[in-house]
Amino acid sequence: MEKVNLTALTGKIGITDTSLSPAGTALIDEKIYEVKTDGEFIEAGRGVRVIRVRGKKIIVKRV
Repeated sequence: MEKVNLTALTGKIGITDTSLSPAGTALIDEKIYEVKTDGEFIEAGRGVRVIRVRGKKIIVKRV
């Protein structure tokens, strides 16, 4: 199984695959990841930026 360095995603831009309320999925670097916001709702199909990674949690913000 390939080990992925999620911290390398910090600063990357992606597109939400599902609505984030506050969790869901986003396409980042041609791969789907489970992501979460700091509480804001983001509709599917919106641009997001990875603002931080904590362990396996990827936190995004609307761009």
